[in-house]
Amino acid sequence: MRVEKIELTGFKSFAEKTIFTLHPGMTCIVGPNGCGKSNIVDAFRWVLGEQSAKSLRGEKMEEVIFNGSQTKKPRGMAEVTLFVSGLYPDGQGNGNGSERLLTVTRRLYRSGESEYLINKHVCRLKDIREMFLDTGLEMKSYSVLEQGRIGEIINARPVDRRFLIEEVAGVMKYKVRKAEAQNKLQSSRQNLQRVIDIISEVKRHLNSLDRQAKKAERYKRLIDALREIELRTSKRDYVGMNQSLQDVSGRLDELKTEEVRKRAVMAQLESSLQQKRILMVEKEKELDAINADLQAVEKSIAGMERTIAVNRTEIEHLGNYIITLQGQIEETKKLLEEKRLRAEEISGKDAHIQARLDSLNETLSQRKAELSEAEEEIFSLEEDIDEKRRELFRFTDSLGLLRNELNRLETTHEAQSRRVSTSEREAQETGVRISELEAEIERIEGDVRQRSAALDQWRDRRDGYLREISEQKEGVEELRQKRSELREEVASLRSRIESLQEMVTGNLDREMIQKAGISLLTSLSEVVVVEPRYEKAVEAALSDRIKGFIVSTTEDIKKSVELVNRENLPRTAFLSWQMNNEKQQKTDSLWQMKDGETARRFPVLDSFVRAEDRYVPLVKSLLKDYLLAEDVDSAIALLKGEEEVPLHVRVVTLNGEVLEPGGTVLCGSGSGILRLRRDLRELEASVQKHSGVIAEVEASISVADQRIEELKSLLREVDSEIVSHEKELSLLQASGRRFAEDRDRLEKKLGFIQLDIQELHKELDGIEEDISGKKEEVASEEEHKRTIESGLGILQEELSVRRSEIDAKRHLLTDLKVEINGYTERLSSIMRERESLQREVGGLQKKEVSLEEEMQNNSRLVQQKRDSSAGLEARLKEAVTGAGTLRQRLSEKRDAIRDERESNIADDEALKRERQEIERLGNEVHEKEVLKAELLLKISNLVDGMREKYQVDLDSADIPVSEAEEEDHQNVLELREKIQAMGHVNLGSLEEYRELKERHEFLSGQHEDIVQSITELQEAITRINRTTRKRLKEAFDLLNQKFGEVFKLLFGGGSAELRLTDEADILESGIDIIVQPPGKKLQNLNLLSGGEKALSALSLLFAGFLLKPTPLCILDEADAPLDETNTERFKAMIKDLSVNIQFIVITHNRITMEAADYLYGITMEEPGISKVLSMEFV
Repeated sequence: MRVEKIELTGFKSFAEKTIFTLHPGMTCIVGPNGCGKSNIVDAFRWVLGEQSAKSLRGEKMEEVIFNGSQTKKPRGMAEVTLFVSGLYPDGQGNGNGSERLLTVTRRLYRSGESEYLINKHVCRLKDIREMFLDTGLEMKSYSVLEQGRIGEIINARPVDRRFLIEEVAGVMKYKVRKAEAQNKLQSSRQNLQRVIDIISEVKRHLNSLDRQAKKAERYKRLIDALREIELRTSKRDYVGMNQSLQDVSGRLDELKTEEVRKRAVMAQLESSLQQKRILMVEKEKELDAINADLQAVEKSIAGMERTIAVNRTEIEHLGNYIITLQGQIEETKKLLEEKRLRAEEISGKDAHIQARLDSLNETLSQRKAELSEAEEEIFSLEEDIDEKRRELFRFTDSLGLLRNELNRLETTHEAQSRRVSTSEREAQETGVRISELEAEIERIEGDVRQRSAALDQWRDRRDGYLREISEQKEGVEELRQKRSELREEVASLRSRIESLQEMVTGNLDREMIQKAGISLLTSLSEVVVVEPRYEKAVEAALSDRIKGFIVSTTEDIKKSVELVNRENLPRTAFLSWQMNNEKQQKTDSLWQMKDGETARRFPVLDSFVRAEDRYVPLVKSLLKDYLLAEDVDSAIALLKGEEEVPLHVRVVTLNGEVLEPGGTVLCGSGSGILRLRRDLRELEASVQKHSGVIAEVEASISVADQRIEELKSLLREVDSEIVSHEKELSLLQASGRRFAEDRDRLEKKLGFIQLDIQELHKELDGIEEDISGKKEEVASEEEHKRTIESGLGILQEELSVRRSEIDAKRHLLTDLKVEINGYTERLSSIMRERESLQREVGGLQKKEVSLEEEMQNNSRLVQQKRDSSAGLEARLKEAVTGAGTLRQRLSEKRDAIRDERESNIADDEALKRERQEIERLGNEVHEKEVLKAELLLKISNLVDGMREKYQVDLDSADIPVSEAEEEDHQNVLELREKIQAMGHVNLGSLEEYRELKERHEFLSGQHEDIVQSITELQEAITRINRTTRKRLKEAFDLLNQKFGEVFKLLFGGGSAELRLTDEADILESGIDIIVQPPGKKLQNLNLLSGGEKALSALSLLFAGFLLKPTPLCILDEADAPLDETNTERFKAMIKDLSVNIQFIVITHNRITMEAADYLYGITMEEPGISKVLSMEFV
């Protein structure tokens, strides 16, 4: 056999598929520390079936799967395949005379699944181990020695070194077979004991089943009658509850439909109310828009009124000025006429005219100065009046704007106040509803707490029942265990009783005697009762008669003799009770001792024997001639003494020696039948005692089972209550959640409303502040306006007075000028006067023309002002009409909004009524759901109870409904009383009896088969032990001799030997190693150096190889402790052994490498991944 190669895939650091071809001779594996060399040794051990992860230098078996590196992902599977040739002869190979190549594969998946394959066919680990047995290539053999294993051989316990001699002896297959046989033997003995117990139990049951069957028949009739009545009444209750359930379900559906409809109506109302509120906001916006338009129109009207008033004032002023101009024109015309007349009158009046002229010029200068001053004052007054008018116009515009703003603010304040009232009313209603919901939630929470407390109580009760059931079951299990142990002990006792009875009875049994027609009363050994101290003496005195039988009559004696002779039976004693009774022999000995002290020292033996009264004469007649002595010396002294002992009297010692007066002594061990009988009586008493205890235990088990059933019934009731409470609690919690959701929704809504109210109040406060400020501004502006209007009136009155005064002065000035001009002309000359008068007339004419033109211009300006005022008045009329329309629309809008608010209030009331109705419906739905749940639970319990009790489905079963409820109830009570009075009944007793009889016959056959198999296994173990012992002895002697030779070779001298720790039992003996290196005394192995220990272990290992070469040997750094000289010896030894053995040596030693035929180098170019380089030496 040879290992051809090993293939690793995903095993530890060998991520990729790696093949190691194993060549004949020595192969070295080298590489730096940590590169994965020892993983190759682990691969060999793993593929051969190693199950310990610690032996493979790990914590978990899945660690043998490549776990990934920086560049490679983890593998999902590890696989190692071993290729072996020469394991089978070529007759089992390929037929061409070559040896078949065999593959052994082991796979492990990361999921934990594993596979073993032989030639790619799935197999068991056991198949692989059996295949390599005694080949030297086993998982725990010395052919695979990893790091530290060399030292373990020296440091191991003696018993742990047995594998070395077992490997050499080739007894591993015998060891495995013996272990299997011992396991089978143990299992067979256990099976035999179980079969004996079962047979005993079956026998006991068979005896009681006949009586139970009759009781079961009567019980079945009562149960059937009870079943029929209970099914009728249950069907009646089921139909009634189903009808109630249908009524409740119908009403519940109606309520839910009504609730859904009401919720739809409520939703519609809420939607309608929301839309109306949205429309209300829009209408309020329209109202604000109309109010703004009205304010704009009113502002325009005020502006037009101001313009018309200004035009009227200017027209009035221009009219007065035109009148003044007309007067001036009339005056001019009059002055022209006067000038003409004056020219005529002043002709020739120069001096007088000159004087007058001077006076008039002086007066004219004064008047001009006065007129200039008056005109300047009028001009100043007109400017002041214009400024006052402009200021008045400004304040009028500002006052109009302030009044419009004040009206807008007051309208807005009114609208906001209405919104605040609406929101506060809605907040109050929402708060009331929240309070109602909180009260309802608190009520439900109280109910939930009560229900939860009740549920906890029921659950605690259930837990208590469960704990008690568990305790009862544990107690029952302990009792059953005790009963089983007692039964096993009783069976063992009975087995011993049967064995003792066979030993006591011998070849002739009672059945044979009774079949021969003999009236057998009993056996003598059964009758005689002796204290243990005197058993040997009585048994020696009775001799063979102790095994004899007591028969009734003399005729029975004759029949007994015929039976023994006919059947050629051994010599047997028969004693006739009748003959002994007829003779009425005396129980005392006819011979009496003279010496009282001697009589006390040597009493008659029959005084130490007890028996039944009817057999006492018989027993005494057999023992009346026997005296009891302490020992032989005492007996001899009695016989040689002065007291003459009759020849028919014998002396028996406590040890069973019988001495006769004639000098005969009968000695030696007897049959021990009295001791056996005593043991038999004690065993039977123990059996009876154990049977009583078993009965008590079974009674306790029955009581405990009954209590468990009671607890289970109570547990079902408690579970029913728990389900009911859980359903009610679930419904309450659902209602609570629904109310809580409504409350949360309303609280959220209330929060929004309160925020709106706060904002509205803030806005109202701001509006009120603005209104107050605006009113103060309006009052201030009105007061200022009144002040301005008062000052303007005063100025206008003063202007009117001044204008009247200046008009008068102008008239006087004109008259004076005219008069001066007249006098001037007169003074010049009449011609010049005439010319002057003509010039004046021309001037006056021009003035007249100028005045007329100015008057025409002023008239046109007045007309323009009047036309403008007429247009403004028309526009003002239209604006006033529009303002009236807007006021009408504003009033209508306000009325519509007020009506809408009243409608919204009505809708709120309707919505509140709908909510109250929905709440009422919800409460009624909850009540109906609780009632429905209760009915469903009752129906379910009833159906489950009937299904569990009678396997009948009330829903589908055709059961007549009973109307006689009272009569059925009475019948049920009577039947239950009768059934209760019957107690426990085994319903399957008839069928059980038949099955038990068949089972008893089957078990009896099994008993015989198991006994036979036990015998065969014991014989097989004996043969294996014999063969193993022989092989181990031979192998030990050879290994011991070879060990000494190799030791001397490797150490260059010295001595070594192996010693068995128990030479008497080589099968279990350990091995001690005794070594003496050259130049040293014999010493403890622990005192050796590391190199000496390693070399000693290698000596023992190589000695084994020399006796039984293995196909392969793997040494992992075995040469590490050796020095250079010892390494050379180690190398030479391996070279010699490698002719027949493949060596794989993992080493760092160059000397060892020099001996290699083939070299593998292990590297880690990439961290965590081992790579292989190979080199063959030529």
